[in-house]
Amino acid sequence: MELGDAELMVQLAGSISDDSSGDEETVDTLILSACDPLLRKLKQEIGPERLSLQRLQREAAASGLDAETASHNIYTDYRFRLEHLPRVVAVLNPPPGFRTHSGAVFTGEEGVLLLLRRFRSTGPLMDLTKEVSRTTPQISEAVRFMVEHVHQHFPYLLDVRSFTAWEQRFDDFAEAFVAKGSPIDNLCAFIDGKLQPVCRPGRYQHVLYSGHRRIHGLKTQGLVFPNGIQPFPYGPINGSRHDSFVLSSSGIVRELRGACQRLGSRFVLFGDSAYPISRFLFRMFKGVMTPAEAAFNKDMAPLRIAVEWGFGKIVSLWPFLDYRKKHQVLLSPIGLYFGVGNVLTNMHTCLYGSIISNAFDMEPPPLESYIAGGPF
Repeated sequence: MELGDAELMVQLAGSISDDSSGDEETVDTLILSACDPLLRKLKQEIGPERLSLQRLQREAAASGLDAETASHNIYTDYRFRLEHLPRVVAVLNPPPGFRTHSGAVFTGEEGVLLLLRRFRSTGPLMDLTKEVSRTTPQISEAVRFMVEHVHQHFPYLLDVRSFTAWEQRFDDFAEAFVAKGSPIDNLCAFIDGKLQPVCRPGRYQHVLYSGHRRIHGLKTQGLVFPNGIQPFPYGPINGSRHDSFVLSSSGIVRELRGACQRLGSRFVLFGDSAYPISRFLFRMFKGVMTPAEAAFNKDMAPLRIAVEWGFGKIVSLWPFLDYRKKHQVLLSPIGLYFGVGNVLTNMHTCLYGSIISNAFDMEPPPLESYIAGGPF
């Protein structure tokens, strides 16, 4: 029975109930029938087998599909091919087993697979219970454990060290940009800010409200190298803040200055016109421009789109991160999600490349080198 039929049942029960001669048993039956589809929607179907690499490999072999197609099907749900998932689990190095606060026990392998599966989905957790053989609270707890695991065990992939670890390659990056038409011969990375939409909070709405975009959100700052790696995902910061405030808070210009002092050469970042100009940060010209400034903007515009490709890849791979209905600031660790999504995206780039690395003809690092934090 569909919801439209349920509404009809309720109306019919009401009309019978209004009639003094109405049969109470008939009314009760109609109301129970009306509630049936709603009750079925709340029922969790728990599947017979939990997630594991062995299960995925067995199901792929039993599908009757050729190896390429079977691996692609796994990629659709986890964003890593079947043959690469063991490497992904190995480099993330989860504990052999872990217990959540409710007492549920998981293998580390299952935790990684649940993290990937959840980040790929924008639907309710109930949609996954049959597939992964876990209840919704268990899925939520396992995903949270793995998110915290990544932050605790790989902080150097999330803080400024993920940027400065590449300083020996800044010359190579500058050459790659110049080869594609950059008029700046010492550019090492693009920078930009992004507003991540969230649910309207019950409290402190003004803190998260962006007057420019007219939505509630959290600000993050991203960098993009020409090899497709996105280092130092800084944030989140209150959505009401300007990109220049996020820039100052991150300290990235100060860190770049220090790297340049160690290298004995000056390199710069490039951002849009919202950023302040400095010796280490260039931006697009705005306002009334000279012919030379207009030509500069024209040359840089197609190159600067690389940073948008970077942000776009993250939410394309992991749509859960861009689904505002699931991001309730006071109820879930949203700030941790974005950093983990960045790390997983860089891992994907290491294995499969990206639009950015292809555009600038630069190879990303091997997966194991990236997870180790260098040397590069």
